[in-house]
Order: sequence, then C-alpha cells, then structure tokens
Amino acid sequence: MTFHPTGGVQHIEELLLPYDPSQALEKVARRKRQARSRVISLVITLAILVGLYFWQRNRPGGSGSLTVYLVVLGISVAWLVGYVLAYVKARRDLRSVGEGVALRMGRPGVELAGSYVPWSEVVSLAAVRGRRLQSPRLQLVRTGGAPLSVPFDQLDVRPATLDLTARAYSAGRHGVDLEALDS
Repeated sequence: MTFHPTGGVQHIEELLLPYDPSQALEKVARRKRQARSRVISLVITLAILVGLYFWQRNRPGGSGSLTVYLVVLGISVAWLVGYVLAYVKARRDLRSVGEGVALRMGRPGVELAGSYVPWSEVVSLAAVRGRRLQSPRLQLVRTGGAPLSVPFDQLDVRPATLDLTARAYSAGRHGVDLEALDS
C-alpha cells in the first residue's frame, strides 16, 4: 500500500520492471576508459624502451637486454589485448539487453523475459551463477517448458526485494533462492 499524493491510499497490485541498460552502459564506459589507459600505458612503455635502447645501444649486453625489452613490451601488449577484449564483451552484453518488460510479478503469476507463468506452474525461482564471465541470472523453472531467465544486472532492483515480493504475491509458496549470490 502506498500513499497517493492526493491523500488517498493506492494498492500495489504488481511489481513491474522494464529492462534496465544502465549497468551495461556503465560497464561499457568503464571498459573503454580502461582500454584507453592501457593504450597510453603501452605508448609510455614503448617510449621508455626506445629511450633506453638508444641510451644503451653502444654498451655490450647483447641479446639479454633485447629479451628484457621484448618481455616488458609483450606484457604491456597482453594487458592491452585483455582490456580490449573486455571492452568488446561489454559492448556485446549491452546489445543483449532486452526491451520492454523484463519482470512482472503479481498475484496471478510471474512474467519473465516475455513469458507468463501462473504461480501454480512455478517450480522455483532462484539466482543462478552466470556462465563464464557473465553476471548472475534470475531463473524461473516451470512445470512445462524450458527455464526462463534474465540477468540481474538488467533489473533495477535488489535480489532480496525480489525474494520478498515473490513470497508476498505467491502467498508464501515461493521465494527467490539467493544462495548462488553468496559465493
């Protein structure tokens, strides 16, 4: 129940959450900044190595110093490649953010990722670990059909709020198992 600005009481009949791209947008921006800083770091490393090479080019040292230069340069390039790949993955994740209603939960049932399931057909609601390098997901297992899921980072709500909401609307029959988020 909420208080309406006009002084009346308004009943909340459902939880409605559209897909939220804000976390994915923040991740893309962060990864882009990190990749830029790696490019700057690589340029600085390269400038220092070139400077050291010209400063010590007449000294005897042979291939030992060249090996050190190549190892240092290789490490910097590897860091840059890692951050560029992370940026590309973040952009791919941003493109995977859905549109419309991600989750609707009310007294009749749950709509998740565009599919409606009445409470009588819900087997479980749980947080599941994301596959390799993916965020955890809210997964609904139903009696008929494949499980439905939406990444938590595409929902603008805390997982514990979903648990309490599921318990309230399902009359205590279902909650969201959040154990996978603890580890």
